[in-house]
Amino acid sequence: MVNNYKRFIQNQFQKAKSTASQFISSKSEKQEEGTIELNPEHYVELKAIADKQHTTVQAIVNGVIVQYLESGPYELTPFSVGQKEDNPLLYLDGICKLVD
Repeated sequence: MVNNYKRFIQNQFQKAKSTASQFISSKSEKQEEGTIELNPEHYVELKAIADKQHTTVQAIVNGVIVQYLESGPYELTPFSVGQKEDNPLLYLDGICKLVD
């Protein structure tokens, strides 16, 4: 009887552990969509600046991104003929941009 109870507890624990693992993995997948990775050294520097300014690292990074996007139209550097010969998909990329 003790073995049955012990087995029952172990099974319940495994079920709870599996459910928690699924919940955590599904939550982290959703967060990855809008997540970017920062160099740990840069994060430490930004965190120190954010603390001094009574703000968050996210607010600083979002501000930098907004400034970059507002800085004007950015032009993509055209691919050289050599690059296109090395990678024929670049020709396809050029054709697709002509259609747009």
